[in-house]
Amino acid sequence: MQRRFFHTFDTLRFLAFFKVFLLHIPIAGFPIFSYLKAGGGIGVVFFFVLSGFLISYIIFHEKETTGKFNLYYFYLRRILRIWPLYFLMILFAFATPYILSIVKINSSPEGYEPAWWMSCLFLENYKMLFTGMEPNVSPLGVMWSLCIEEHFYLLWGLSFLFIKLKHVPVFLGISVLASIIANGIFHYQNWQTIEISTNLIYFCAGAIPAYLLTTKKEAFEEKINRIPIFLKALMLVLCLVFVIVSPHTSNDWRWLYEPIIFSVLFACLICIVIPAENYFKVSDSNILSRLGVWTYGLYLYHTIVINLFYQLSLRFQINLSQFLPAILFFMASLVTTIVISAFSYYLFENRFLKLKKYFY
Repeated sequence: MQRRFFHTFDTLRFLAFFKVFLLHIPIAGFPIFSYLKAGGGIGVVFFFVLSGFLISYIIFHEKETTGKFNLYYFYLRRILRIWPLYFLMILFAFATPYILSIVKINSSPEGYEPAWWMSCLFLENYKMLFTGMEPNVSPLGVMWSLCIEEHFYLLWGLSFLFIKLKHVPVFLGISVLASIIANGIFHYQNWQTIEISTNLIYFCAGAIPAYLLTTKKEAFEEKINRIPIFLKALMLVLCLVFVIVSPHTSNDWRWLYEPIIFSVLFACLICIVIPAENYFKVSDSNILSRLGVWTYGLYLYHTIVINLFYQLSLRFQINLSQFLPAILFFMASLVTTIVISAFSYYLFENRFLKLKKYFY
């Protein structure tokens, strides 16, 4: 049985990136924009849920169809997808002080001096956790999520090398409970939730529909298709509303209910677009789907571009609190990020991605 390709996921990837992009735009003085840009980390949460689905589906599908799981090939495919651009960005980050000195642009005085060995070993998130700060150079500040992704690959690959499919629900249930407990501990210790244990609930949320799709494919898709369109549309609206409103709420129990709600909403969102034919399917030729193919580059390049344009705005004394300069800054940052990411994908990343076909 051939593995499925899931339409619409690229569009969802781009929308998740766009939420992160909005957060990093240094534009103030516009209340509506400030309200909408809050909670950019929610985009990362969706990436985790989606990754939990896709990685779990790959593993479960292989175990279901072949009766085994090739851990070596799995890790090689992940390496080919993540490592080339990741290490290119690390090289750029550590070369940035020298580049800035040449072009006479001031470097940021805020944040910690990164350690190359922690960056290279995918431990940047723990450096941020221990220091309570972000690195003083882009794009290391967004690489904490990639470190968590790598830790997830290690955990999932090693775990399901031994865990049988029939035991997956028990494993996921224990993992969700452990993640909720970890979130409580981190909350009361006032630690940042930027490591694998506190985010494990999101990966598990994505793994649940992956398990159902693998083991109960026909029945699972049939039940999804039988859900009335208006209920699916209502769920999408609720998801959008919670994404916008949630960052502006605060109470003592937010650490508990917010991860659970986001896990459920994003898992439901994935379920809605899983069927090959559905009302909410977005064509691969759609502009958002095309942009979604470059999401990895968009995510890593955007802070570099934004910081560059911000430094230029300071040099030329451009007031970003005025409407026209703010709009131009926003569009220039977005378009430049897209162009760089497209070149990066086709001229660099895709050369490694083509090698993945040898490891299936």
